[in-house]
Amino acid sequence: MVNYFSLMGDSISTFVGTQPEGYRVHYDYENMQKNALRYIRDTWWAQTISHFSGRLCVNNSYAGSCVAGKHPFSGNSPKRTGLLHNGNIAPDIILIYMGIKDFGRGVPIKRKYFSFRKNPLYFEDAYALMITRIKNNYPTSRIICGTIARTYHAKINNWQFPEKFSGIALEDYNESIRFLVQKYKCELVDLRYVYYETLDGTHPTLKGHEELAEGWISGLEKIL
Repeated sequence: MVNYFSLMGDSISTFVGTQPEGYRVHYDYENMQKNALRYIRDTWWAQTISHFSGRLCVNNSYAGSCVAGKHPFSGNSPKRTGLLHNGNIAPDIILIYMGIKDFGRGVPIKRKYFSFRKNPLYFEDAYALMITRIKNNYPTSRIICGTIARTYHAKINNWQFPEKFSGIALEDYNESIRFLVQKYKCELVDLRYVYYETLDGTHPTLKGHEELAEGWISGLEKIL
């Protein structure tokens, strides 16, 4: 039996010609050339899906998108969380790899007071909304969330990944993802020890996609 995979992602997972119409793409032909990508199979997600003999259902990745926010293309939005099927084909497995944009923009993780009502302007609330909306729309799909991997620079040897932005540590976002995966009974691929190559500190090169794929494949082999 072939498993259909859908993706919830940001610019890291975009690739020209693979996303829904109107979605913003980072890996257009210019950025493909800069990063030495030539084919869909060069992406981390295509390598991962191929490793498990699966097929792509929908690549719901939008360049520049955070999990948090009230924009129609925020990861938690009803629009995004309802576009993971292709016609009559619902995904067997949904891979969520988002959060690095929230980290880079210093999106607050939690509000200072408790409330039952979810506020999509906070990372943890928004991630919870994203998961619950996906579960409601695709109740038979397995939801697998990845924590945020770190990067290194291909051309600057002494470049170091910034562990904090706006005073918030990367691991604080990752701890929220781990907590929500357990709370909402999803599954986790923990990429805490993965570093991938970039030219800009965020977007994988060809080698970076291979390194990110290795992390995903290693984690998925434990649960698939």
